[in-house]
Amino acid sequence: MPKKDADVIVIGGGIIGTSIAYQLSKRGKKALVIERNDLCSGTSGACDAYITPHTKKPGFHLALCLESLKLYANMEKELGDDLEYWQRGGFQPCEDELSFQLVSENAKALMAGGLEVKMMDIDEFRRHEPNMSPNLTGALHCPAACQVNPFKLVMSYARNLKKMGSGIMVNTEVRDLLWQDKKVAGVKTGKGDFYADYVVNATGSWGAQIAAMAGLEAPIEPRRGQIIVTEPTSTVINTTMQSGMYLVIKFHPEKITDETMKRLGSGFCIEQTGDGTILIGFTREFAGYDKSTTLEGIEYIVNKACTYLPCLRDMHVIRTFSGFRPYVVDGLPLIGPVEGIPGFIMAAGHEGDGVALSPITGKLVAEMIAGEPVSFNIDAFSPNRFIKQAQQA
Repeated sequence: MPKKDADVIVIGGGIIGTSIAYQLSKRGKKALVIERNDLCSGTSGACDAYITPHTKKPGFHLALCLESLKLYANMEKELGDDLEYWQRGGFQPCEDELSFQLVSENAKALMAGGLEVKMMDIDEFRRHEPNMSPNLTGALHCPAACQVNPFKLVMSYARNLKKMGSGIMVNTEVRDLLWQDKKVAGVKTGKGDFYADYVVNATGSWGAQIAAMAGLEAPIEPRRGQIIVTEPTSTVINTTMQSGMYLVIKFHPEKITDETMKRLGSGFCIEQTGDGTILIGFTREFAGYDKSTTLEGIEYIVNKACTYLPCLRDMHVIRTFSGFRPYVVDGLPLIGPVEGIPGFIMAAGHEGDGVALSPITGKLVAEMIAGEPVSFNIDAFSPNRFIKQAQQA
């Protein structure tokens, strides 16, 4: 094998890829992050800042998020940077009896999984968030919900991993994988060939394209998420929010009767940033890699948001943007080695959970590669679950 350029090559310079490289660097492994564009230029740079355990599927998904929250609690101190990390709790407001019923049922499963949540009627909810519409039905409250600035987190990961001797190459496209004795041994790029003991696919919505280079059919598809940004304003909400319809869209799409909502995958989420701007979403559309925003999508988001927070009608929108969410059919990311493809590790398919799960994903992948005991059972997230299903079909 030619001389190694790193112990591990991580493809993807977003929040997952830089987290993995940082955790590897902590363990004395030299990582090389290779990014096609610039750091945080994909999904990580076109998303909200929520870390919301109450929107995770009860079971392994929720448990993984709770492990990530433990790491977030000490993240600013560990990295030595201001990440705009706030733990102020979060709400899941419900617009009708259906969403309130489904959220209430889900709350029982969340509590059984170790998460503290509480259902509130509309009066109690509006005591916490007085600007919300009195026409809503109620809300779920999760004290553990928090938020972080994904740009600052990616840049902090990058600064720290470079300080520990690892590297980053931007504007460098991976064109193929390199093989040695039937093992993945590196990557072929527009700037030359680079060799390592392991290659990690952390390319998010583009995860299936890199997986295909290894002969793997990874069931990852991009879903477009459109978001609106308002002018800075005084405080109108105190916490982050995702509507109860978010839960319906994510886990019970068959119950949606609004055809536009079903097609756009549109619910309601909102947060107010430190500088006073308000981010409002969302859509989850299968639109291929079309990153444009649409009049239909933006109008739907605006109208829906105003039914939750009427004061938005008096505010100006200063911009809109969209990004891709790496969708996997069972709602769980692909994390771990791939059976029959030594040297190749998947860490993609987090959909809207990349920010929430980046610390624990980085830690787990680094533990695997460093030969440490893996601190969380990730069998449920193994990419081999789809390979085995394909073989059995």
